Amino acid sequence: MAIELSKELSDRIVSILHDITGKSVNVIDTKGVVISAAEKERIGRVHEAGKLVMSGEVDELAVTDEMAASMENTKSGYIGRVTYKNQIVGGIGIGGSPEVAKPLQKLAEVLIKDALELEEHQKKEQDLRKEVVHSITDISEIMQVLSLNGSIQAAKLGHSGEAFKVVSDEMSTLAGSIAEVVQQFSD
Repeated sequence: MAIELSKELSDRIVSILHDITGKSVNVIDTKGVVISAAEKERIGRVHEAGKLVMSGEVDELAVTDEMAASMENTKSGYIGRVTYKNQIVGGIGIGGSPEVAKPLQKLAEVLIKDALELEEHQKKEQDLRKEVVHSITDISEIMQVLSLNGSIQAAKLGHSGEAFKVVSDEMSTLAGSIAEVVQQFSD
């Protein structure tokens, strides 16, 4: 399954890093297109240095002022790939002198990886929660059917089925309570 950086995560990383450093920050997709940037006019445009990194020509790139002058939508700084679970998911570039920008870019890479891991963990928890709700709902429905069948059998037995009817009624009440709790849990 292809893992992609979400716009929301990309925007959050750009905002955090730009607010803290004041530097130009870009998140680039696997094709080298800027998907989030501190400078909004760069979004949607090919980042030439990012395209080099994403194409596999280089793993990371220190971009000097001279290099940036000859590259489309590129400024001096440092850009590198972000890999998660052995898959390239995008790139992140930090503007400024490459020596200063490189450690910031590496930090941003760690932040993105941690955020992807958290998103994956939350998705697994959500899926597990849905599965548990589904299983408990099934149990509640089975209890309702058993309760109904028990009530029918108790009615057939007449007076001698009174104890059976009490158990069936309690099962029905319990199944209803379970259904209410499940409904609250799934809201």
